[in-house]
Amino acid sequence: MSRFYLIMDVGGTKSTGALFTEEGELVDGYAHVVQSQTYHGEEAVYQNTRKVLDDVIAHFGISVDDVIGIGVGAPGPLDQERGVILEAPMMGWRNFPLAERLSRDYGKPTRIDNDGNLGALAEHRFGEGRGFANVMYMTVSTGCGGGIVINNQLYRGRHGGAGEVGHVSIDLTGRECPCGSTGCVEMYASGTAIVRQMKADMKEGMKNQVFELAGYEEENLNGRILTQAAEAGDTYALDLYQKEGYYLGTALANYFNLYDPDVIVLGGGVTKARTFFHREMVRVLKERCLQPVDESQIRYSILNDRVVLYGAYCMIHDYVARDASQN
Repeated sequence: MSRFYLIMDVGGTKSTGALFTEEGELVDGYAHVVQSQTYHGEEAVYQNTRKVLDDVIAHFGISVDDVIGIGVGAPGPLDQERGVILEAPMMGWRNFPLAERLSRDYGKPTRIDNDGNLGALAEHRFGEGRGFANVMYMTVSTGCGGGIVINNQLYRGRHGGAGEVGHVSIDLTGRECPCGSTGCVEMYASGTAIVRQMKADMKEGMKNQVFELAGYEEENLNGRILTQAAEAGDTYALDLYQKEGYYLGTALANYFNLYDPDVIVLGGGVTKARTFFHREMVRVLKERCLQPVDESQIRYSILNDRVVLYGAYCMIHDYVARDASQN
């Protein structure tokens, strides 16, 4: 009889559920996506989380008895060992025992971790970091986050906070970050930062194809429009992506100088526009890095939107295997 791992990625905008085989195959290549119930309170969000898992079980016509364990990518900060979400304002979760609740409701071992760590695990085992002992993963999306694998093991640090690559400062007197620091990578290279810059430039009265495509309405500004304008050769769009390359290149040089990984894998929505910033990013990286860096050491995720799902599978699979070996 086939047995499976029930996997989920709880996001601020959408939540995704999937089923994995014992060997780590995404069953039927299927992922079930629903809108997250953010700002509806902790219990509403939790019940929505359960619904996603129940929907996956129903879709494949299996029973909970066929499930080996549950792996969840969750918002943080969180305590991975205790399975507790420490603070997730959008979810209304504060010291919320997510792993315990799910384990109790489904009767299965459950583990949680943040998307950056799970992304690193996934890339190391299944993606562009496969075959390398030292891998860093960085997502460049609404925000910037990441995870670190050292000697084939996920590195969490003393308090579980390692891998916060979005909060390395690249300008000590720069923009204030909600984390309390200034000049964080996230404040310059994230999708949110790019849109914020576009809105500021529009207010200044700038004229270009990007703003024309948006109808000069702030709420219409997004990465898709920026890329569309860049493809058409708009100089403003191309310049903004050059700046993106500069910021990412500066950040990557810091990571290489500190960590010297075999590869750094980049993922997230912003990287879909890499055609317009990759060359500048590599130029700045090589200029600022102490040791030689080959361009092949910078890679882009092939797991894309499912990277957290694959990472959550790795996490719960390892936990179940470790538990079985100790009993």
